[in-house]
This record gives sequence, structure tokens and C-alpha cells, in this order.
Amino acid sequence: MNTISTDKEAMKNLAHEITYRRYMLSKDDAKFMFKDINIAEYIVLHFMCEQTESDSIYSDRIYLSEISEKLNLPIRKTSKLIREMSGKNLINWDHDGDGKDGTYVTITEHGKNVFAETDGKLRDFYTKVLQKFGKEKIIQLLQLMKEFDSVMRTELEQMEDTNENDE
Repeated sequence: MNTISTDKEAMKNLAHEITYRRYMLSKDDAKFMFKDINIAEYIVLHFMCEQTESDSIYSDRIYLSEISEKLNLPIRKTSKLIREMSGKNLINWDHDGDGKDGTYVTITEHGKNVFAETDGKLRDFYTKVLQKFGKEKIIQLLQLMKEFDSVMRTELEQMEDTNENDE
């Protein structure tokens, strides 16, 4: 019985520490790097720049569904984010045909400039972090984080499925 309560206490502490570390990784400590955009907007702009550099077939268009998939967000939340980015003149959005064929976005010159400035600051910052922490440790950490995220996503999906079946 004592071992069970010790295990529960250890899991409680571990769960708290994991939650705290995820919070610390995502909290807005780096405001000076993200003065014109937030992290989600940076990810979208990075994705758009990356896609348009590697594939110019679609005239620099990125479809809302692609962004939604990249961010692992429902279309409704992705639309809200894109609307906010459009309001900041980071992107333009339009649709094919009468709108039923797909909604897409293109990055504006202002968006490219804001991305380039933010990306440069991040690159400089992480170059210094890498030098102090070590490249191999960073690579190992990122691989573990990716694996951890995958396990968590699978577990969350299973919990959602269980909750839907209970209703």
C-alpha cells in the first residue's frame, strides 16, 4: 500500500514537472524576438516561406488545410489565426472559384520582412544556446521531444475516443 501511494506521489510530481517544463518552453520569455508576431504566426510564416522556396508550382499559395495540418489545429482555429495575420498585413488570403474549391494564403512583402527579422534574431539566439548547451544534446533533446509529443498526441486521441464512446 505504501508503494502505491509513493508511486502516485512520484507520478503527480512528474506530471507537474512535465507540465511546468512545457509551460517554460512556450511562455513568452523571448518577447524581444517576437515583437511583431507571436510564435504561431512565426510557425505559419516559416512554413509558408519553406513551402514557396521548395515548390513554386502553386504560385506561392498555401492552402488553409495545409496550415491547419501543420499546426495540428482545427480549420476554425486556423481561420481565426489567418484572419489575425491578414489584419497585420502579414498575409493575403483568397479562395479558388466561388470559395468551395479551397482557401489559400500568400505571404506579403511585409510578412516576408517581419519573418526575416524574427528568424534572424532566433538564429542568433539559438546559435549562442547551441554553443553553450551542445549540438549533440540539442539534437537528442529534439528527438526525444518529438517522440514525447507523438506519444502524448496518441494518448490524447485515445482519451477523446473513449470520451466520445461514453457519451
